[in-house]
Amino acid sequence: MNRSNDFSRGNPENSSMTTINILSRLRMATEQIRKVQTNLSNNGMLEYAEILDNVGKEFDGILYNLVDILSDDTRQSEINITSNDGQISKWLEQTFSSKQQRTITTAGRFESIKAIIQASSFVNALQKQLRMHTKESIATIFHLPVDINQLNHWSFNIMEYNDPITFTILLIFDAHDLISHYRIDLEVLKNLAHALAEGYTKFRAPYHNDYHGADVLQTTHCFLTKSNLLHVFTQLEITALLFAAIIHDFEHPGLNNNYLVRTKSDLALIYNDFSVLENHHSSSIFKLLRDKNLNIWLNMNSDEYRIFRSLVISLVLATDMANHASLIDRMSTYFFFKETNSTTTTPDSKTLLQIILHAADISNAAKPWSIYIQSAEKITEEFFLQGDLEKVYYDDNKPTFDRESTDVVQLQIGFISHIVYPTFDVLSKVLQIDSLDHSSKLTTTKTISTFPWQYDLQLNLETWRQVSKDNDVQQILINKKPLKLNLENLQTYVEKAKDRLKRRSQHELLLRGTPSV
Repeated sequence: MNRSNDFSRGNPENSSMTTINILSRLRMATEQIRKVQTNLSNNGMLEYAEILDNVGKEFDGILYNLVDILSDDTRQSEINITSNDGQISKWLEQTFSSKQQRTITTAGRFESIKAIIQASSFVNALQKQLRMHTKESIATIFHLPVDINQLNHWSFNIMEYNDPITFTILLIFDAHDLISHYRIDLEVLKNLAHALAEGYTKFRAPYHNDYHGADVLQTTHCFLTKSNLLHVFTQLEITALLFAAIIHDFEHPGLNNNYLVRTKSDLALIYNDFSVLENHHSSSIFKLLRDKNLNIWLNMNSDEYRIFRSLVISLVLATDMANHASLIDRMSTYFFFKETNSTTTTPDSKTLLQIILHAADISNAAKPWSIYIQSAEKITEEFFLQGDLEKVYYDDNKPTFDRESTDVVQLQIGFISHIVYPTFDVLSKVLQIDSLDHSSKLTTTKTISTFPWQYDLQLNLETWRQVSKDNDVQQILINKKPLKLNLENLQTYVEKAKDRLKRRSQHELLLRGTPSV
């Protein structure tokens, strides 16, 4: 069957194409989809592969036209820390802020996001149904312990499985059509996954290991699928984002940039004290890709690869926590001016990608308690291990974190309050495109309630506040070296926090007549 003349995309028509013509093409495409769907149960995917390919091309053309039309219509720092613990305040300020000035590129495409979302929501739903069979088959072919449906859940606990990088990269790259689009050889992809796992476990860091890399990829995938941003970015941008997520901490030694600079490490000297780890992560990965048995991007043309490489590097460099304040300030300022109907420079797509990856990188505190507390224990032990070394190698013998004196509770309260909360506040605005939505407040309220991390983030913070209120720091510790938390004892505070949040929600409901957020 050859319907290339019916569905060929060719050069997209200009924005003067009428709505009737667009709807006619949509009807033709959906009729073909119904025909394919009736045969899915009979394993007719191969027979109808050509039709699916043509429908996909047709939708691409339709989407381009709709975006063009609707886009025309759409167009008519530093952190101030307050903490009870001066040591923690100093760490927050030094780690998550920088005085370096960054140039903001103006792209203008952000103004078209709402239009793109409207044009693509129908396409997303159909594509999700049509790809279901393929997603399940790749899990079966490679005997993976999970399938893509499990990775779609915010509450997925990646620490319950072995070899997390292999199954996340296979399933998520397939889910976003990276494998088919770039004709990636699956054996080469598996080779790369194994190489990544080796690099992530090279230094046996308690937290910055293969589980963290896979977790950030799965979380980034959740951000994309739980929003309507999939068609805001180009295929190449999504590819760069997902690839940056899985490689962003490759060969992390479990020590931060400040330590590497102060101890005059080889890496600090190589990269002139600038984003030392982040430069190493990206540089090491692109060295790996010189091996054809590891290079999954062989089928990218030279222009694509140049843009892709540049974007991946910029995204990984943006995960330097010293850029946190600058990134949040840029996005917060943008949304402030949008909500006050003022004119301001719009952030480019790169900035949006950066905030998504940054949020995924620090997302553990916004996950369900059972997942979060495991991560909190591991990252704190990693801090303490660095503190042990700092006592030996720092001239002033003053560690950033001393396992004997650091208040674990205040550490978590400060990190969530000053770093995670502001990040996810901005992220929620990005994902719901609140400032670009001129629909009713009811629609906005409904959208906000769909984000699963909002309750988890509140619960985790409130739990530590309850511990702090009872001044029960010693009771939640089982061991200081290595750090071991009393999870059973902490669970009682989780229940207290749940009860407090419930009462607060009921109180706000009575006062405002609306559900608490």
